[in-house]
This record gives sequence, C-alpha cells and structure tokens, in this order.
Amino acid sequence: MDSVVKRFLSASPVATIMGILILVVLMTYLVPSGEFVRELDPNTGLVVVDGATYHQIEKNYLSIMDVFTSIHQGFIDAADIIFLCFFSSFYIRVITDCGAFYAVIQNMIRKLGNKKKLMIPIMILAVSLAGVTYGELEDIYPLIPLFVTTSILLGYNAVVGVAISGGAVMIGFAASAFNPYTIGVAQNIAGLPLYSGYLYRLLIYVVFISLYIFWVMRYASKIDPDHNEDLETYRDQIKEMEGTEGMQLTGQHKLVIGGFFAVVAMMIYGAMQLGWYFKEISALFLMGALFSCVLLGYKPQTIVDTALNGFKDILLGVMVIGLARSILVMLNASLVLDTVIYGLYQVMLLLPKALFPIGILFIQTVTNLFIPSGSGQAAAVMPIMIPLADLLEVNRQVSILAFQMGDGYSNLLWPTGAIAVVCGIGKVSLQRWYKFFLPFFMVIILLECIFLIAANGFGYGPF
Repeated sequence: MDSVVKRFLSASPVATIMGILILVVLMTYLVPSGEFVRELDPNTGLVVVDGATYHQIEKNYLSIMDVFTSIHQGFIDAADIIFLCFFSSFYIRVITDCGAFYAVIQNMIRKLGNKKKLMIPIMILAVSLAGVTYGELEDIYPLIPLFVTTSILLGYNAVVGVAISGGAVMIGFAASAFNPYTIGVAQNIAGLPLYSGYLYRLLIYVVFISLYIFWVMRYASKIDPDHNEDLETYRDQIKEMEGTEGMQLTGQHKLVIGGFFAVVAMMIYGAMQLGWYFKEISALFLMGALFSCVLLGYKPQTIVDTALNGFKDILLGVMVIGLARSILVMLNASLVLDTVIYGLYQVMLLLPKALFPIGILFIQTVTNLFIPSGSGQAAAVMPIMIPLADLLEVNRQVSILAFQMGDGYSNLLWPTGAIAVVCGIGKVSLQRWYKFFLPFFMVIILLECIFLIAANGFGYGPF
C-alpha cells in the first residue's frame, strides 16, 4: 500500500489529479445525493446556502458521457485562469528570451556576493506580500520557472524554487489581512465591516512568514549543489542564465523590466481599486507582451513563435487547473457536494463552544479538497457556520479567521488545489514537495489552533 501511494505521488501532477478524479467518480456512486436550498441574500447580493434546508433526493448517477463532459466543462469553468496563465506566460517568455530577467538576477547575485543566500528571504517576502495585500495566487504561475531556475543557479534545487514562489504566495494568501476573495466574501456574508480585524491577521502573517523563511533556508542549507537532481531537467534554462554571467543591464533590458513592473503595479491597483479580475489582468499581460515585442524589434513570426513557446511552458499547469476544476463539476453534477458539506456540519454540532473554531478550521481544510476556491467555499459553507457560531456565542470574526486559515494553508497540501499546479509547472513531484512541506504543515496546524483559541479567548470581535 505504501509503495502504491509513493508511486501515485511521485508521478506527474497531471497523473496524480487523474487518479483523484477516478476516486471522485467512484465516490459519486457511493455517497447519497442531496441538496440545500440556495437563495439570493438581498443584503449582500450573494447566492447563499440555507443550512436548515438540507434534504436527500433521488440518487443522481453519472454516466460515462457525464464523466467526460464534466472534464470538458471543468476546462471551460477554469477558462479565466487558463487564459491568464497563457497570456502571462507569453509575457514572461518575452522577458526571458531577450535576457532581461537573467541579467537582473546575475546583477543581484554579483552585488550580494557571498551573501547570495539572502535572496531566499528577499524573494519570499516580496512574493508573499502580493498574497497578503490583495489576495494574489494564480498570477504567480508563469513566474515559477524563473524562480526555479534562479534557485538552481544559486546552488539549490527546484523544491526551493517552488517554495520561494508558489509556496510563498500561498503563505501570504492564507494569512492575508485584505484578501478580497476569502476575507472580503466571508465578511460580506457575516455582515462585518470589510477587512475588519486586520491587525490580528497581520500578526499571524508575521509569525507564519518568519517561520516559513526559517524552514526554507534550513532546507536549502542541506542541499549539495554538486548532486542536484534538477540540473538535467532545467539544463537549457541554466545554460541561458550562465551565458548571461557578466552581462550588464542594457537600456533595452531596463525598459522591458520597467514595463513589467508597470504592468504589475497596474494589476495591483486595478485589483484593489477598480475591481479587476482575470479578464482585465490577462489583457494587461497581453499588452505588456506585445509592447515588449515591438520594443525589441521582433518580426511577426518571432512574436508568434515566442507566444507558442510561452504557452508550452505553462501547458502542464493548465492541464492540472482544468482537471482539478472538473472534480468540482462532477461533485455538483452528481449532487453529492451538499451531502459532504452537511455531514461535516453535523460533526460541528457535536463540538463544545471552546472547540468550535478548531472545528471550522478542520472542516475548511477538508472542504478545500473538494472546493479549491476560497470565494466558492465562503458562499457554500459560511452561511451554515455563521448561524451556528451565533448559537454557540462565538464571535463571527473568529469563525472567519478559522475559515481563512483552513482554506488558505491547505492550498499547500491538497493535490486538487494550487500546489499541484505549482509543482506541475516547477517540474517537482508531489512526493518531493510533501517530504519538504508536511513536517512544516504539522507546525502550521498547531499554530492555527493556538491563534484560534487565543482569538476565541480574548474575544476577537467584529471590529
């Protein structure tokens, strides 16, 4: 059994997701179909669940055609993220092909000298701040190969590259003080002031990111650069970077990099102030890519070839995204998702008041396996948990904190979530990631419980 699990996790993330998809299909035949009544909340404008209305219905079995059309529908439902990945990867490919990114990295390495290991905390902090400030997650995907290549050039491996990019942004996302996709939606449902309670969440971020930096640097210090299993996998990228050693930043490079930072700044402003989402951000990356191509004097065929190469860079991650979304489509089509949520809700009823926040934490951790969407979980689960919290006289802010941490940190755990996409793009098996991350996840769970018990104890209130 142990060898089967190891083979399952050491396979390509796409193969791992396919295996989970098969298990979910089997589950849809075993779990009873049921549903909640959903209604539009006039105060929030959200379609929410009425927790008292669950009822079983006639079993809805998936046919073979339903299974495969669900895969098709999963890719359609994830189209916004998929096209964001394609267009942003095109942009990143332009920046790397012209040598601008590698020149920047080589210059940073030269300036740091024998202190180049400081690039790990610098990059982790920079990336995690995107998650903690405005809920960044998916936009990091096309940058992952760059972080992995940089990590290998510094003498580390691909796991470190994944940790300082995808891992770092998810740590920030999970501890975000202003995440509009989890905190914003959940507080709206709970009727709390937007982003209220942010100071305590910022404290949690400081603690978690500090420990995460320590954990990554501790792991990196044990890597032997002469026996690095990723050297062959990233051979071409490493040659490109080594070829830039001694390269100075040209005026053209500076314009390309400056354009990239301008696009990122516009993306942050648009997401926080203008309500921009995947469509607008995709357009920004596409405009940035085309502007850079014109600046570099690319011919039309060169632009097409660069775009296609960028698409190939992200293709594995795109497949994981579409297949993971297909799982949710199947659960909804078979009408078993509400049954799973209702079962978890019944467990909550057995818990005493003091353990209620811990119960939400573990329920959200489990739910994230089936609903890898923070805003989707908020709409599905919080309308059930908020009334129960009121009944047990637990502050709603505490319940939302439990929801946020349970949803956020499990993104680094479940193969149906973001970590499978990140590992797929970074060419790292889930087995290697879990060997690095699972001990730290145990620390995370313990700290989450401590912070929740403390919040419940001092009355972490709505404001």
